[in-house]
Amino acid sequence: MRFAFCGLLIALAGALAWEAVQIQGSAGVYPLVVTSGALLFSLAYTLQRAVRGWGQPLSDTPFSVPRPAALRVAAFVAVWLAYVMLLPHGGFILATWLALLASLTIVRGRVTLLDAAATALFVAVLAVLMKIVLYVPVPQGWLDQSLETLLYRLR
Repeated sequence: MRFAFCGLLIALAGALAWEAVQIQGSAGVYPLVVTSGALLFSLAYTLQRAVRGWGQPLSDTPFSVPRPAALRVAAFVAVWLAYVMLLPHGGFILATWLALLASLTIVRGRVTLLDAAATALFVAVLAVLMKIVLYVPVPQGWLDQSLETLLYRLR
């Protein structure tokens, strides 16, 4: 069953990476890096389990997850896979903000209005850095285009 789940995760990450390759222009770079990372991690984990054996514990490896936390880990993985699928439609700012809020909810159990505002500020600063300092192309949504228009009017 574990091997089947790993295979499903690899197939899903591979499909998302293939979809990211289909994004035209430089906007596809970021989703491709994220999905490729998920695919490589899934492959590495599955290979390690296959070599070591599915019955052997992974307590001495960085891949170990306590049983009670497995559901939260699965939810966390699902959020970030959904993030990659939302990127082309919602843009970098909205998709990143929603994914970070969902992740924070999974980790803490709940989020406050201050958490949402602080996360929005973090994503806004990150988006500005990516646009005018690092020049990292990210998928453009309405918020991304509005930020870009505002930034270049201020220059």
